[in-house]
Amino acid sequence: MVDHTNIIPGTALQAEPSTSGMKVHGVLSVGRRRERAWDDRWVGTGEVLMIEWLDDVWSRTRAVQIVEGGEDSGPLAGRELLAELPDAGSVDAARVLTTTGRFIGDICRCHGGPTIVLRDVAGEVLASAGLHGHGSVSWERSRFRNDLVLADPGALHLLLAGLGVPDQLTSFLAPLADLLNLHEGHPQFRPTGREGKRYLMERGVPSVLHPLLVAATGQQCGELSEPHVDDIRSQLTAAVPSATRRAAILLSWLGRLPIPAEAFWGEGVLVRQLLADLALPDIAAAAAETRTGDVATGVVNLVMHSGDDGRMATAIGPTLRQLFPPAPAS
Repeated sequence: MVDHTNIIPGTALQAEPSTSGMKVHGVLSVGRRRERAWDDRWVGTGEVLMIEWLDDVWSRTRAVQIVEGGEDSGPLAGRELLAELPDAGSVDAARVLTTTGRFIGDICRCHGGPTIVLRDVAGEVLASAGLHGHGSVSWERSRFRNDLVLADPGALHLLLAGLGVPDQLTSFLAPLADLLNLHEGHPQFRPTGREGKRYLMERGVPSVLHPLLVAATGQQCGELSEPHVDDIRSQLTAAVPSATRRAAILLSWLGRLPIPAEAFWGEGVLVRQLLADLALPDIAAAAAETRTGDVATGVVNLVMHSGDDGRMATAIGPTLRQLFPPAPAS
């Protein structure tokens, strides 16, 4: 028997002997799918068939597109085109990233999205795969029902984020929260007074802002009036004239806030208001120069609320690659 656990996607598969002669693996047909997709014998056979099928469709692929939506979004032809990989090198990279990993013999229960579409030299669709969360793809789900957990999800999401595909940096939020222990506890929001000042110090908030903030809870900081926010902005600008340095401080502050309440609806609102006054090149420069998990998380929080055209992904890409390297080869 072929040992399917050690077959690398993209390699040719050999025919194997059977009691009835030579058994050659072909493309999996819907009719051969069993109801119990988790049966060990079926999962093994399905993996071998999928690997051979992936090798075939990728060998004929000349263009890779990213379109909106997942498995419930209707025909591919009617969906918005989000990006197209620009050259053969990026197509080859996408092939490795989306076919290297571990089959789970089951599927995610969400509909996923966006969707990767492979096209041949004539522009015809060869195959498609939905992205599911951070690091899982589902090739032709209705046909195979066998999701692939990627060996290097960070590289794929950064590749797509660099092309401006929405929500790719956002997928890093949960892994960053786990890595940096940012999950909220009690209290959800920073308190006032002396105890609240301790929180501000732990979050790296410049001391010049402490008198302006300790009288308000973290939740109230998300509801400050525009004149109050302007006052905080003026004090910070006077203390830190450099726009790039100011951006680094604010991103680090934003990236240290507990998720989700404080980060999204409390102090996070204030910090994003202060960042909105800065030019995107200054924010990108700060993110690129300050390679910490706090700053990377701050950037992810920021783009969740403002979007990204690829520049922020480029800026924090090296940081995220360092924090989330590929899984060791098995």
